[in-house]
This record gives sequence, structure tokens and C-alpha cells, in this order.
Amino acid sequence: MDNKYLNLDVRSLHTFLIIMETGSITAAANQLNITQSAVSHGVEKLRGIFQDQLFLRAGRGIKPTPRAEQLFKELKPLLANISALTQSAEFNPAEADIRLTVAANDFQRDVVLPAFYNRVSKQVKSFSLDVIPSEVPPTELLRNGDVDLVISPIPPDAPDILQKQLFTTTVACFYDSNVRKPPKTEEDFLESNYISLTFMAGRRRMGENPIMQMIENKIIVRVSNFAGIASFIKGSELLAIVPEMLIKTSLADFSKTEFPFDAPELKVYSLWHQRYQSDAEHRWLRAQLFESA
Repeated sequence: MDNKYLNLDVRSLHTFLIIMETGSITAAANQLNITQSAVSHGVEKLRGIFQDQLFLRAGRGIKPTPRAEQLFKELKPLLANISALTQSAEFNPAEADIRLTVAANDFQRDVVLPAFYNRVSKQVKSFSLDVIPSEVPPTELLRNGDVDLVISPIPPDAPDILQKQLFTTTVACFYDSNVRKPPKTEEDFLESNYISLTFMAGRRRMGENPIMQMIENKIIVRVSNFAGIASFIKGSELLAIVPEMLIKTSLADFSKTEFPFDAPELKVYSLWHQRYQSDAEHRWLRAQLFESA
């Protein structure tokens, strides 16, 4: 049996991850507050264990080998799990320095996260919030530890991704009242053209009413996020069947009318990886998110 893995140490592996993330030996040394020679020593040790150069010179910088890229994907969640083992079972918000990464689309971001940020920042020592755009749930980002939480209306069918419903919202029909009158009859709705989202193509969940399929066929514009809808509605006769709560954010300048057909409420969930289920800090942050929502 090959026992080379016994020569691995967490410090060298952590150094390797920082080099991969920063793309530089110098930057890694600065971030870790150690010398470049110490970083290079750790790399040499890993080269011997993994029997690979890991990093090659590329001009004035370095480039990871394919083996290094594979190791990075596998080691990042592994070290996150090891780190979780050392976390205290107790958590004192007033002494906490927190950096959180959340994936959400612009609707979920604008509706939930400002209140969440204000709520958390008033209770902890320091709080940094990174929000990355997300259409469908990025399960691999959760597994790899690239994001800490995901907010999404589409919970994945994955046993290691846990979920809790944050809120529900009904849908409404938005339009530019300076250009057109609101649709009132079934005929009005079926004669109109629509704008929708790219990630909803082929997966509309607005009921089984056959009228919905007809409306789906009348979508002539698709954009990547909710914020893009406003630019297309303005000055046009397009309709948008979207969450009613957008009247508070990106569609505040437009008129809305009731959508009269079978359309169930839109449910929005918080998602996280099972490794954080019992983590005291993560549990506290999830509680603040639920209260904010």
C-alpha cells in the first residue's frame, strides 16, 4: 500500500490552495504572512508527494498543471470539512469576524439581502458579504466551498444540499401604462407579447392551465436577470408575468395588474451544504437570513 499520503500536512495543502486562488507565489506569501521561500518549500514537498510539477513558469508568473487543477477541486471541500472540525460549538456574534459568500439572482438579492446585511452587521464585530449572480442552484459551488449559501426558487435534488423555505410570493402582470392599457380579458392576455427569463425557458411552473402554454409561446424576449426586464418593458407593449414583489425593487416605476389564471405562489429557498448543518456560526447566519426574509 502506498503510504505517501501520510507525509501530507494541512499547512502545505492550505498553502497550495492559496497559490491556486491568488495565481502567484508572492501573493500567496503576502496573504499567508510568510516568506516566499517558505511557500516554495511547501510546494516542493507537495511535488514530491504528488509526483507532479504542480506549477510551471509562464512568463513572469506561474500556471497550474492539469494535476494541480484536479487537486484544487478535490482539496478545497476536503480542507473546508477539516476546518469545520476545529470550530467551537459555541458562537459569540459580538466577537465574530465574518466573511460570507451568497449566490442569488437579482430579485432575491434585492428583496432579502439588504435587510440581512443590516441585521448581521449590527450584531457582529465585522461582516463582509460577497454576492455572486446565480440563475439555477450552483450545487458544485456549495460542495466545493466557493459559496456558503444559495438563495433560489429551484431547490436541487441532491441529498448533500439542505434547504429551508424563506418566503413565498404571488405573480403579477407588469406593463408600461404610458404605452398600453392593462390586459383584462383572456383575449387581451393571449394577444399580447411577453418578456421572460432565460433560465425559465422550458421550466415554467405557473400552473397546468393550458392558457399558460399559449402565453409561453408568446414570449419573444428573454433576458438573463430580472433587472433586464425593466429596460424592455419601458416604451413597449410587452407584458411580464413575474413575482409581485418586484414592485418594491426593479419594476417600481411600472404598473401591475392581477394575473387571473392558475398560477401557484413562487417559493424561494435557502440552500447550504450538509457540512455546515451543525456549524454554530453558519446556523446563526441562517437564522438571521430567515428572520430577514
